Amino acid sequence: MNMMRDSFWASRLFRRWRKTKSEPSPPDSRTNFSALLRIFRQDGWVYLELLLINRSDVTIWVKEATVVLSELKANWQTTTSSGQVKHDILQNIGPDDTLRVSIARDIYDAAGRPQGNYSCLVSIKVCYRLDNEWFIQKLDTYRVEMAALTVFRLRREAQG
Repeated sequence: MNMMRDSFWASRLFRRWRKTKSEPSPPDSRTNFSALLRIFRQDGWVYLELLLINRSDVTIWVKEATVVLSELKANWQTTTSSGQVKHDILQNIGPDDTLRVSIARDIYDAAGRPQGNYSCLVSIKVCYRLDNEWFIQKLDTYRVEMAALTVFRLRREAQG
């Protein structure tokens, strides 16, 4: 009897495994996940936010956002510019939900903590999981102008 029960569970697990091993379909056919960068003003404060938008009917798990800087123009840096940083997000985004992530500090740190005004191009990739598959959402490139953690301007760069 015990052997029969074990074989039942094994066959059931095998069938479940077979169903999940089917050929993956592109993420667009199963979900509508997008990300964008924006300036947000509230109570006199200015924030630079990464918006992660899940417009689908499934939950998406977001691992991290990789922020890469290029064409950095800065003076009086207090540390060496790394040019990139990974921001761990490690959160679920439920169906029809939005997650807001502040990334001004990440840009400031990756730029070498400049003490004056600075500008750079910002490229961001978001790594997320849907079911058991990993995907990367790449944002458009933006030019950002800041002083420390304060954002002055954000402009989407033309794709060429």
